[in-house]
Amino acid sequence: MSPVSKMPSIEERPLPPESDLDLGAFAFGPAGAPLGCLLIHGFSGSPPEMRWLGAYLAGHGVRVEGVRLAGHGTRPEDLADLTWRDWFQSVEEGFDRLRKECRAVVVVGFSMGGLLALHLCASRPSEVAGLVTMSSPIFFRDQRIHLVPMVRHVVRWHHVRRPSMNTDPAAHTRYVSYRRYPLVAVEELLDLMRTTRKLLPAISTPALIMQGMRDGVVDPRSADFLFSRIGSARKELVLWHNSGHGVVFDSEREAVWRKVWEFASTRSNRAARACP
Repeated sequence: MSPVSKMPSIEERPLPPESDLDLGAFAFGPAGAPLGCLLIHGFSGSPPEMRWLGAYLAGHGVRVEGVRLAGHGTRPEDLADLTWRDWFQSVEEGFDRLRKECRAVVVVGFSMGGLLALHLCASRPSEVAGLVTMSSPIFFRDQRIHLVPMVRHVVRWHHVRRPSMNTDPAAHTRYVSYRRYPLVAVEELLDLMRTTRKLLPAISTPALIMQGMRDGVVDPRSADFLFSRIGSARKELVLWHNSGHGVVFDSEREAVWRKVWEFASTRSNRAARACP
């Protein structure tokens, strides 16, 4: 059930303007804050899609780092010679920087970023205080994606011909993604999905799993799969009924930010109580 109807109005805070499309990594909030959040964007995307959430969290005193995954936010050609392990290395480097500053670090991943966040939890179970996934793919709406390993030897590039399915007409102003990308990179995404499925039962990190029900890219069954298979004892599934794929920057974005903050602050409080 969506919690939107129960949420109070959110206090207005200064946020980056929608025209602020700097594609680099970013860091917001007080250095050395007790709580840090690592924000991970999606496949073929770039840090701006997480920047508004980052500014909101920083307004609550959180130290935020938004990573730029290898090969993203530059040129589509830069994806051609990379594997998902290169993307994961970008996540690990950002996490290590935050860990040096903050007592507790919550990892927040959008779309493919959520899969990378799950891998981080699997590889560092005692270091990640909490996990948030948003619109993370286990199943895609378009089943033709599974033909990629065969056709990529003949067709090298995929060209994006239709806009992302978001419910807010202005959502496209809040992110930048490649309009074309090499199919070999899609094959890496499929491999990442396969390996993530196998890891789920071993993950024990407290988790918040969120999904837009009007997602035209990821089948919402993905969220149910993640929730039912992840080994975490503390886990919550939240469905947003008026959001498309870009749940973090779509129509219900402010309620999404609020939910992330509520979850992250709870994890920070638990980490503080565990400290001697």
